[in-house]
Amino acid sequence: MRSTPVLAGLAASLISLSVSAATAPDAGQVQQGLDQQPLQLSPRQSLPLNLPDAPADPAADAGPRLQVNGFTLEGNSALGSEELLGLLADLPGKELSVGQLQAAANRITRRYREQGYPLARAYLPAQEIEGGVVKIAVLEGRYGEIKVDNPVGLGGSALAPLSALKAGDAVQGQPLERSLLLLQDTPGVEVKSTLRPGASTGTTDLLVGLQQAPLVTGSVDMDNYGNRFVGQYRLGGTLNLNNPLNLGDRLSLRAMGSDQDQHYGRVAYQLPLGPWATQFGVAYSDMDYELGKDFEDLRAHGNARIASVYAIQPLVRSRDFSLFTQLQFDDKRLKDDIDLFDEKSDKHARVVTLTLNGNSRDDLLGGGVNSFALGWSQGSLTLDGAQAQRTDDATAGTRGRFHKLNPSLVRLQRLSDRFSLYTQLQGQWADGNLDSSEKLYLGGAYGVRAYPQGEASGDQGWLANVELRYALTEAWQLSTFVDHGEVRLNKDTWTSGDNHRSLSGAGFGALWAAHGWQVNAVAAWKLGNAEAESDVERTPRVWAQVVRAF
Repeated sequence: MRSTPVLAGLAASLISLSVSAATAPDAGQVQQGLDQQPLQLSPRQSLPLNLPDAPADPAADAGPRLQVNGFTLEGNSALGSEELLGLLADLPGKELSVGQLQAAANRITRRYREQGYPLARAYLPAQEIEGGVVKIAVLEGRYGEIKVDNPVGLGGSALAPLSALKAGDAVQGQPLERSLLLLQDTPGVEVKSTLRPGASTGTTDLLVGLQQAPLVTGSVDMDNYGNRFVGQYRLGGTLNLNNPLNLGDRLSLRAMGSDQDQHYGRVAYQLPLGPWATQFGVAYSDMDYELGKDFEDLRAHGNARIASVYAIQPLVRSRDFSLFTQLQFDDKRLKDDIDLFDEKSDKHARVVTLTLNGNSRDDLLGGGVNSFALGWSQGSLTLDGAQAQRTDDATAGTRGRFHKLNPSLVRLQRLSDRFSLYTQLQGQWADGNLDSSEKLYLGGAYGVRAYPQGEASGDQGWLANVELRYALTEAWQLSTFVDHGEVRLNKDTWTSGDNHRSLSGAGFGALWAAHGWQVNAVAAWKLGNAEAESDVERTPRVWAQVVRAF
């Protein structure tokens, strides 16, 4: 027998974030708690190629002097003669020493280096000078042989980054760096590269050695980052199989369980395909939950199943700046049941997300590291059942097409040898009311840490975290922080209550990391009078995590 619309509305309100007391999460919110992760700051990658420095100018009075009326160039093709001779425009008509002539050649060498030709060299060849015209020869530093020592048997498109480097081409720093870094990104492979003199004058051989890296990597983690009603205390593990098919591929497995019958599993596979180092991947995740604690009598449970396909394209790849674009399609199936009312909710969302993300390093104010992302999503949400559709139409009106924009930025600013300042900004804009699986959440271990996981969800808003860090020792780090966020609960208001929430908090933390272990703990206090609505109040609110990598 079907329940009445009154009971349906009551059930819907119980599983939404719309009541003022502690509210029950649904599958969308629980899944968001698993997906919510801050941007990562990439460590600087090494590329030990021992490229030569620009030559120093000899003494100005070195060698005999002669009247110089002009210059000619030979051996240059990457840079035009007009550009290079323009560097010497102040010299014709003067009496110059051999040292000054070599310094003139060094101007050309430096211009090549500035334009990204690290092996180029200009010099004075043996010559008979006639009419005061001096010849300057240029060795642009071209590839001789490009050899790959591949005992690991790496194949497929994994070696495609090296195809941009061709014998006979001038050695350019940016393409060389891009190719070698993309190759270093290959899981399960270590890359060692060497430049050595080639068989012909002015050529350089590139030797690339591939060595086996660990086939299996991963981690085990414990934390209290979960929502209390589906399990605050969680135990998880990640397992990566690196390059299992010798295609530069990776198989990743993730499993997690909580103390309240929440179970989560995810499998993903990714490999490079094509000539442009494009990564293609597929993933599938399955999450089941049961509500406990205050909502145990509801006998509420549900699941979220998400199938994904994606492609990642490197646009720029270097040690100081990298830029990627990612296109992803997610098929989300969300189910929530409340057995007490015999109510069922089945949602199906299809979402396409285009993301531009990257990282950079700079010397601003002592130096810093940045990570950034801008994601644009277009999706469509459908609800199964006429009653669910009528209820949604009479309330938030989330079904149908939606769009949202998600910018985020992280910066770690060096202040001194021990002090650094970490800043994170993220936001969301939407063109309409969103399902819980697409909302922005302020509270939790990665948000305003004085509030519980899932607190203050909204269709659009912003969140900021500022953290002063102190490196006590190589392993220990202390921090103090301030968090603040604001959300608009519904893009299009459909209730008479307040449609805005603002949360603030502050606290301190400690991090220990050594020997593959990482232990992190923070304590946070509320700033202001905003009460927690998704869980009980705790002062301070403490978050802790232990991770063991292998």
